[in-house]
This record gives sequence, structure tokens and C-alpha cells, in this order.
Amino acid sequence: MRTHESTCRDILRLFIWFPFRWLLRIIPVDVSFLLFKLLGGLHFCIESKKKKRKLWDNFKGRSHLDTSSSSSSSIKIVKKYYELHYLDRLHIFLYPKLTTIKKIEKYVCFENIEAIVEALKNGRGALLVQPHFGPIQITLLSLALYGYSPLQIGYPTGKGLSKIGRSVAFKYRLKYEAILPAPIIPADKYLGSVYKHLKKGGVVLTTGDGAGGGIFLGEQKDFKILNKTRKIPLGPATWSLKTGAAYIPTFIIAENYKRFRIVFEKPISGIYNDTDKDKIYITKKFINITEHYIKRYPFCWHFLDEI
Repeated sequence: MRTHESTCRDILRLFIWFPFRWLLRIIPVDVSFLLFKLLGGLHFCIESKKKKRKLWDNFKGRSHLDTSSSSSSSIKIVKKYYELHYLDRLHIFLYPKLTTIKKIEKYVCFENIEAIVEALKNGRGALLVQPHFGPIQITLLSLALYGYSPLQIGYPTGKGLSKIGRSVAFKYRLKYEAILPAPIIPADKYLGSVYKHLKKGGVVLTTGDGAGGGIFLGEQKDFKILNKTRKIPLGPATWSLKTGAAYIPTFIIAENYKRFRIVFEKPISGIYNDTDKDKIYITKKFINITEHYIKRYPFCWHFLDEI
């Protein structure tokens, strides 16, 4: 969800990163997830009608859900969007507590993990391509705890943040991400280690729907998604083709505020035996699958307010 810098936001940051974060250290994980949900609900209640109407207009016509008649239906869907935004941004506070399979399996389950197993069994790497869908780093945490030794390509940046945003939120976020039992490799740095990891049959996670917020990294091309033109990176498809790694679309479904199903789709392969044509083909197939998930779970996609 796109947000804007302001004094009010800085005050909220100080509350979240200090007394609220300290509270989360001593309360159960289940209660923490509930508090994330409540914060999202509070934000929804005080948000402007204009912003909520824009979100609702974006839901209509782009969802398999019943958005045609009931105003209560619209309220529930948009409210859930806010709740999942807070969940995505704040679940990193739980990393110090979610340190074993026994602890994580209460909150996360896998669907079609065989897609990864099959690729690794055949000596191929597995490139897991996620849209910004659900709590994006929970896949990395879960696979690391299950022993898959994944890497993730990410783009941590303090660009556009206020002074407090950079010195508090961004600084401390990096510290929490460093707690993860698997590394996040900056997308704007040298990625040779990631390439080698894939070539050796390792697991790598990356995003496939762009960085959002007007940030563009690597080779991009305009594609239609939900009938809107959006720049989509071709890098993931190119990496898959060059390393022989299986290109596996991956989606995090929020079944409720504390239970997540990570779905690994069947790998997408090229059909032309030509890198330039196949990277377009693979990316288009990924977009088609992503559109299907957005229509089923529109509140899970972070960029719905950017179209």
C-alpha cells in the first residue's frame, strides 16, 4: 500500500518501533498477530473516504468476489486490505520467536512443495517468483527453517523516507531482517553469489511484479495487468533461462490474520528455445497466473492502490 510521509506518520513510527515493539517481545505470537489486525482495522476506520473509495473502485471489476451489491461486503474487503498491510509490515517483529519448524508450522503451511522438491531432485535450482502478495518474507523464513537454504533478492531502501523514517524504521528493519536464518541480497548490488547458488541447484526467491513506488530495477517491459499497463521486470525469467533453474510462481494466501498458505505453482518453461522470446513468454504466463490470484484474493496484493 502506498503511503505518504508526514508528521503523523513519524509519530506512529516512534510508537510502533518502541513501546509497541517492546510489548511484542513479551506477549504470545497469536496475540501479536491479533494486534496487527486491530491496528489495520484502526487505520481503516480513520482513513479518508476518498482513499477507501479508490480502493473499492479498484476491487470492483477485478475480483471474483461478490462486489456488486452489498456495502458491507465492500467494507470487509477494503478493511482486510488494511489489516494485511500492517501484518506485512510488522510481522518481522516475530522473527526472534519463530525459530523452529514446530513454531512456524502453526502459522504457515505449504501447497505443492513438490514443485521445489522435484526441481532440486533433478539437479536444478528453484527460482521462486512472488508478486507482492501477503507477508512477503514469510516464505524465506519458512523455507529456511525447513532446511532449503534459500536466498532472497530484495531491495531495502530508505529513499523517500523522512529523517525519522530512515533513522528508525529503515535502520531497525534491516536489523530484524538480519535475524532471518537466510540472507537477503540487495538487488542493486553484485548478484554473482545468487547466480552461483541457482546454478548449483539452490533455492532463490525474488519478486516478479516490480518494486512498486516508482522504483525500477533491471530490465523492464510494459505488460497489461488487470487491464492496466505496468512495468514488469524480465530479470526473473532471464535468470531461469540462463541458469536452468525452475521458474516457480509462488503466492502467500492469508487464510486468516494468523494462518498463511504458501502455494507453489507448476514451473513455467520457455517454448521458443530463444532467450529474448522466452523471457517475454514466461513473464506473460506469470502475469496471467498472478491476475488469477489477485481476482481471488484482491486484498492480498500490495499494489492494488497503485493501478
